[in-house]
Amino acid sequence: MSNQVSAIKKFSSQLNDRYRQFLVIDPTEPLGMPQAQRDYFLEQALTRHYHVTLHLNLPSEPGEPSENEALMSGYLTQGPKDTLLVTNASQNITQVAHLNQIKFVERNDYR
Repeated sequence: MSNQVSAIKKFSSQLNDRYRQFLVIDPTEPLGMPQAQRDYFLEQALTRHYHVTLHLNLPSEPGEPSENEALMSGYLTQGPKDTLLVTNASQNITQVAHLNQIKFVERNDYR
């Protein structure tokens, strides 16, 4: 009887360990769109005048985690030197987004 109890405890602890390993997300893996897909979506948004939301990585201070994220939504136009201008007509705002900061491009028509 004690052998069965110890076997169940061992199995239970192994199962818990595997479950924790399964749920852990590797933080070194970059999260975001592949560059080719991002460039294609940006090109489509520029040429077809889509209303989009850009998910941006913001630069962080040294020693701080780099998980700072910002959102910009509006219509895109080409800006100078690897930048895009994001115009939100309802708020009368035009913002500048650098291409190397863009993580995701989301079309707002499909929300």
